Amino acid sequence: MHKDRNNRVNILVIISMVFTLLMGTVGTAQAAEFPKGETIPSDVTIDDDVFIGGQDVVIDGTINGILFAAGQSVEMNGTINGDAIIGGERVVLSNSAVIDGNLFVGAAEIVVNGTVTGTIFGGSASMVLGGEANVSRNFFYGGFSLTTEDGSQVGKDLLAGNYQSVLSGDVVRDLNVGAAAVQLNGSIGRDVMIEIGETDSKEDPSQYLQFNPYLNQYVTEILEPGVSVTDEAQIGGKLVYTSNVDKSAQFEDITEGSVIYQTPVPSESRTGKRYSSEYVKPFNRNFGVSMVQVSLVNSVRRFLKLMAIGALLLWLLRKPLLKIVEAAYAQPMKSVGYGFIIVAVGFLAVLIVPLVFVMVGVLIGFVSLGSLLYVWFGLVGTTLTLAAMLFFFAVFTISKIIAAIMFGKWMMKAVFKEKKEKIWLNLLVGVFLYTLIRLIPIIGWLAGPAATLIGTGAFWLALPNKKE
Repeated sequence: MHKDRNNRVNILVIISMVFTLLMGTVGTAQAAEFPKGETIPSDVTIDDDVFIGGQDVVIDGTINGILFAAGQSVEMNGTINGDAIIGGERVVLSNSAVIDGNLFVGAAEIVVNGTVTGTIFGGSASMVLGGEANVSRNFFYGGFSLTTEDGSQVGKDLLAGNYQSVLSGDVVRDLNVGAAAVQLNGSIGRDVMIEIGETDSKEDPSQYLQFNPYLNQYVTEILEPGVSVTDEAQIGGKLVYTSNVDKSAQFEDITEGSVIYQTPVPSESRTGKRYSSEYVKPFNRNFGVSMVQVSLVNSVRRFLKLMAIGALLLWLLRKPLLKIVEAAYAQPMKSVGYGFIIVAVGFLAVLIVPLVFVMVGVLIGFVSLGSLLYVWFGLVGTTLTLAAMLFFFAVFTISKIIAAIMFGKWMMKAVFKEKKEKIWLNLLVGVFLYTLIRLIPIIGWLAGPAATLIGTGAFWLALPNKKE
């Protein structure tokens, strides 16, 4: 990897590097395949789930199972008879690639030209659905720039939330996109919902490149806010168009159903008034779909955050972190008990300590006539603030990483029968499964607090020479 890329402040690249290190340290397991090297040749068929990583990963062969792949670049030319979970800086599916399942992909740049018989879940700075791409089911996208080229096809629905969408391909059923800029050139089989929101003609789109200099490596053109259509565009059903600028007339010739224009709901901060009945929108039947989109985006963010922080902790504080994980693994129920006590006492202290701090400060100011107030409120106040921040970070973030590694360790030993412990693999499996569990209603809501209590209690169990 080039030296200049090692210093990028780019979360997707960081996660790619973490995955690369992870996959480079694992070996063969009884319940999955960990191929050596970065390439699966075209004459190789693997009848199992596959974990592979490296700097430049190339998959030309056939995998009859689930694929987990990560690297600086990942190129897919072969066949996957199962789901594919891919992460990296650049991910490419050539026109010969076939994924007979779902594709979960996160990268800085994504290019799909192959066939996906299931659904695509994509997140990136730039994603291109090439002219030969064929997605049999749905396509969900969140990021900055989405392009579907002429000839590409989505078999069911396309839902996107991003800055700009250039849609020249075909969508068999519905299109639902929320973006600042939309170009519609392709064919939509049924209904279309486009929400542009409020556009400011004075806004310079190039500011995105100024604030993020790495973005221009993946996005060559930033579109002006607004919506535009061409004569080639076709809409088979109705169109619902939301914007502060009415350009619905351009849709009338290409839409077989009705064209409904609506303005954005004014916010209280803009109007200075509370909402009234005149601002109430009709019931949105796509609200459930929007909630699914939000949940998926939040899950991706949660996964990336926990993986990045977990990798940093393993790099800087490996021994103490593993000691805490081992304590949680050995006594999980006792960790829950201690965790509950620590969290309860900690939050009680957060309420009481500031009051005591202010009262003592008033007393010190009275006794010393104010000469020690700078020391008390400056030095002591800063120390207490940092301690509180550290407490909240440990309780709400580090505890979940500890619980995830513990869960991943248990999974690798009990399910995958892994004899030699691989801490990076425990981190990946644990964080991935924790993120999936959080998506499950009710169970997912309980998983967060449970992980917090286990991880927090493990801190106490790992203390040396503690008294029970």
